[in-house]
Amino acid sequence: MIELPDLFHENRISELTLSLILYAPIGLCLALIRSLALLFLFIISSLLPTSSSLNQFLNDAISFILTFIYVDEVARNRDDVSRKTTKIIVANRVSCLDLIALRGFFSNNKCKMVNLWKETSWFNYFPLNFIDSFRTQEDLFDLCRKQIQDSDYQLIFLPECEPTTGSDGLLKFNLLPFTLGKKLDRPILPVCLRTSRAFQIRTNIFNSHPYTDLFWFLFSPYTRFHINSLAIVSPTDEASDEVFCEKIRENMSHAMDIELTQFDEQQVAELRKRPDLVQRRHAQRRAEFQQMINTVHQQVPLASLEAIRYDLETTKNIQRTIVNLNERVAAAARAANKPTSSTTSSHAISKPSDGSNHRQTYERLKQELIEKNRQLFLNKNCN
Repeated sequence: MIELPDLFHENRISELTLSLILYAPIGLCLALIRSLALLFLFIISSLLPTSSSLNQFLNDAISFILTFIYVDEVARNRDDVSRKTTKIIVANRVSCLDLIALRGFFSNNKCKMVNLWKETSWFNYFPLNFIDSFRTQEDLFDLCRKQIQDSDYQLIFLPECEPTTGSDGLLKFNLLPFTLGKKLDRPILPVCLRTSRAFQIRTNIFNSHPYTDLFWFLFSPYTRFHINSLAIVSPTDEASDEVFCEKIRENMSHAMDIELTQFDEQQVAELRKRPDLVQRRHAQRRAEFQQMINTVHQQVPLASLEAIRYDLETTKNIQRTIVNLNERVAAAARAANKPTSSTTSSHAISKPSDGSNHRQTYERLKQELIEKNRQLFLNKNCN
């Protein structure tokens, strides 16, 4: 059962490596250069009159300075027409700069970013076509409704109250964009976000300050945003705002292969007051994860601890990891027992290749290795 602290990172760096230590002087120089570039960009934005072209230029410039890399995970199957015409876009939160990244990805100067949460951030000083949240939810709803009805702007919403890991679960959503879609009978485009960086530097940790997050954006060589645009979802007359919201949340959680939680803004606010709970839970998870590694290593002793750790971080399932590692070990054994090229060539001349024989050999080696690992495990436990 997933708990609320599981949705957030505890530490900025998962593991301190030699490569990160060697990169640190370069990262600090890069942070200084990028800071000067952002300062110069701020001066330019203060002198020029506000316009949609300037807004788009600033957004693209910030993305360029911080080296955002966009990975479109469904480029072949994406419906470009619906992506460009859908007025309401919702996405999960994984960093403090998700809105800038999304606008850069959509490359549309007719795109406004709606800040649903009363948060201060450094990019509020730039004229970036934001609709801020420093107003009541009713006023914010009316403003968004007018934007949709009276203009051709697309509105981007981040309905989660806090950035999460993006790989464990979704928080409950703010209902405003879904109420908006229901009232105006407008479809919604769900977008799934995930980030990655060199040296496994995370884009957020729980309850971190926006300027701390900015420093790591400046320090990191790049930030890669993995973006998955799902199929649009249209409201129905029978469904309520909550049901409409949950349907989209379910689609997103299924596409991201993460849990659909019921944790809301109030529970997150309570957790902020008790950071020791986050530390305690993550210590427990580290112990549980180490136990999973030990269990897999007992079953597959030929696999390295690094390979086990990497596969478990992906699957989060002991049985799936055991199957994966056994298949890799079997494939390695098959490659090691493969005849030399000269023998294979002469054999190929005398007798045509038979794919079924290769498959049978592979399955035999695989079963032998599985049985061998099982016997090692039984002998170890019996002794």
